[in-house]
Amino acid sequence: MSMKLIIGGLIVALFLAPDGLAQKRKKPTRTTRASRSAAAPKKEVPPMIGSQVVILTKNGDLIKGELLDLTAYSARIRAGKLESTIALDTITALSFDESAISASQTNQADAAMHADFGRDAERVLGEFKSAAANFTSGIDYTGYGHQLTDLRRTTERFIGKYGASENKTEARVVALLAGSLTDYTWARTIWTLKLGRASDGTVSESDSPAVADSLSLYPDLREMAASASRISGDKLIAGLWKKAAEKVERARAALSEPQ
Repeated sequence: MSMKLIIGGLIVALFLAPDGLAQKRKKPTRTTRASRSAAAPKKEVPPMIGSQVVILTKNGDLIKGELLDLTAYSARIRAGKLESTIALDTITALSFDESAISASQTNQADAAMHADFGRDAERVLGEFKSAAANFTSGIDYTGYGHQLTDLRRTTERFIGKYGASENKTEARVVALLAGSLTDYTWARTIWTLKLGRASDGTVSESDSPAVADSLSLYPDLREMAASASRISGDKLIAGLWKKAAEKVERARAALSEPQ
């Protein structure tokens, strides 16, 4: 985990911290109902939801808007009339102070790239390209599982080596490949669900977090795969494969940019 993400987490923690957290605990005392009602109102924690927030993603995007929701997995913000959900594992820094984010961008851009990064990244990109070709050529469920396991092993080794990089390009490539792996993993889960519904091959958001997260992160997939209250498993899987392939191409483009 990068230092910037830790800082972002601390900022969020400050806004989530209950009032008086830093104060020394005192022994409880008996109070009557009257004394409780007459007690001075507790100091309110500064509001977080509804505040203006600035997010810096690992692929270098700077997103500003109103914070609508924050969970253990994602942040949802509104910029103008557009709402978007951002996975927390793709965020480098989150702050309510834009100047802090600007400093993060500057520090990240100044870090030097690792000597072996380009070679290692090309190897992983090659495996993603090979896997994508196999996935779209008519691979069966068992074969997909084996291919995904190999891809996960290679990608997680790459992320483990460069996941804490302070270099902007390296952080962006790592985030994109991690996101691509997540898309393929969600597709595997949805495929499993689909097999359990031989009658129509549909799924619903309540079936698995993989379905709900996919539709939340990619609203266009909901429009593409929805049929009444059900979701076409095949269309959702194909959509996730496309999203994964797009991330890999963006990672390759980032790697080719001049440093």
